[in-house]
Amino acid sequence: MPRLYFVAGESSGDMHGAHVIRALRARRPDVICEGLGGRRMAEAGMDLHFDLAGRAIMGFTEVIRSLRMVRGLYLDVVKRLRERRPDAVVLIDYPGFNMRIAAAAHAMGIPVVYYISPQVWAWKRGRIKTLARVVTRMLVILPFEEELYREAGLPCVYVGHPLLDQIADVKVFGCYRDAQVVGLLPGSREQEIRRLLPVMIKVAEGIRARRPDIRFVAPCVDGARAEQIRKLAGDFPLETIMHQAYEVLDGARLCLVASGTATLEAALFGTPMIVMYRISGLSYALARMLVRIRYVSLVNILAGRGIVPEFIQGAAEPKRVLPVAIELLEDGPRRETMLRDLAAVRELLGEPGASERAAEQILEVIEETANAPAHLSG
Repeated sequence: MPRLYFVAGESSGDMHGAHVIRALRARRPDVICEGLGGRRMAEAGMDLHFDLAGRAIMGFTEVIRSLRMVRGLYLDVVKRLRERRPDAVVLIDYPGFNMRIAAAAHAMGIPVVYYISPQVWAWKRGRIKTLARVVTRMLVILPFEEELYREAGLPCVYVGHPLLDQIADVKVFGCYRDAQVVGLLPGSREQEIRRLLPVMIKVAEGIRARRPDIRFVAPCVDGARAEQIRKLAGDFPLETIMHQAYEVLDGARLCLVASGTATLEAALFGTPMIVMYRISGLSYALARMLVRIRYVSLVNILAGRGIVPEFIQGAAEPKRVLPVAIELLEDGPRRETMLRDLAAVRELLGEPGASERAAEQILEVIEETANAPAHLSG
């Protein structure tokens, strides 16, 4: 009866972790899953010790304010690993916390599978060496990541992108396909929404002045975020819907999207988009010093060029964004080029099945460890 300890610290990690747990349970109904994650992983059958995904922390300054809570969680996880040693630890993204858990588990001789790599190609490339020392197997979701880890001597498998699984599993009814809709996706965290939605509303007001036929829709992850969005929107006619982001992406003419997973989701639906992002001034200054990539959106990173416009920090202002939004709403060369480029990004990611392939790799690591000589397995 295999036992696995999971750690996922964000909404996207909770979603992807839930798919892996279901895939594991389909292969091994006796598998025991426990750890930190969120509501989705609990619904998939994990014994949830703490809703870390629901308390997701973003930005350097936000992390500093949460250090006491994070340290307490770390000590609790280490204690649980010692007292009830699992057959493997499965870490999902969330590198600031999970790399410390990986080191602790490795020191106890517990195999570590890391699913969804830290973005070592963006910043702190030296982390590759650290990961190579403490991780048993890395499972990556972007095609160019596999070579990075193999060069460092870390066994690594490209399993594909789990968003393809998520989209394949969700029934989309096409509620907005025949409507003129602009989607507003300012993120899932309170800080993101507070910083980005007012700018998006200003852009939406400019669009509405030219195109009164357009509806504006904001998908929300929960009731608290829906209430926050409605308050920030004020008198602007912004529709809020719960748990239906894919309905919006499926039917929207254009989306204003916070940089993050939603940009890739929009790309997989072939939805033209404008990427926007704002963080605290201190966090941005630190990021400028540390991050070594040209683009912030996964779509542009995968494409290797700027196929969707990015408006970051001070550039995320209505007078800059609005003309681009108006152009992308209309049929024309810019819109047609973006549609072709988004289709090419979709092709790069291959076929669904990442969750199943990840589950197979996790079970393989457990089996290999169980069959290894004692001096190698412990």
